[in-house]
Amino acid sequence: MRWWGTGLVALALLLLAAGLPLLDKALGSGGRPVAAGTVLSVGAERDGVRPVTFTVPSSGWELDRAESSLTSDIELANAGVGLYVRVVVPLAPLDARELWDGLGRIVAAGGRSRLRAGPVPITTAHGLTGLTGRLAGRERVGMATVFARATLGATVTASGPPDAFARLAAEVDALVRTLRISAPP
Repeated sequence: MRWWGTGLVALALLLLAAGLPLLDKALGSGGRPVAAGTVLSVGAERDGVRPVTFTVPSSGWELDRAESSLTSDIELANAGVGLYVRVVVPLAPLDARELWDGLGRIVAAGGRSRLRAGPVPITTAHGLTGLTGRLAGRERVGMATVFARATLGATVTASGPPDAFARLAAEVDALVRTLRISAPP
């Protein structure tokens, strides 16, 4: 009769091992598909408007609800590539070079990747100027872009396995070029 107790424990463990992945799939992993052309906004809301906006260029991107906070950052994912848009609220007036250097220190501290030297200027479709450059790390590549206005900045980083990032690099660039900062200059 002692085997009944062991059998019940084994059955419970089997049900948990098989059932939890099915439950996770049924409930969703926290990612919500984002339709092509969707405008997303992030940052502290003022008069009903968030100051940093961008447009998702194509389908396939998912919003990670668990890792996103509309007051500070949005995380999207597509085929192994993670894309992060973060709002930067400076303590003093800020320029893109300072923001790039600060982002480089933060990325290096994470230990998974580094910003490559020599960012190049970038201008969005709305005339916002910033700096952009490459990210490289162990088994990951990507890009980083920073935009700074005197009172608010934004960083966009995207990285993933080399093949996946190569397939999505044009989409990442298209998304970056739609970014707007509507905070006072």
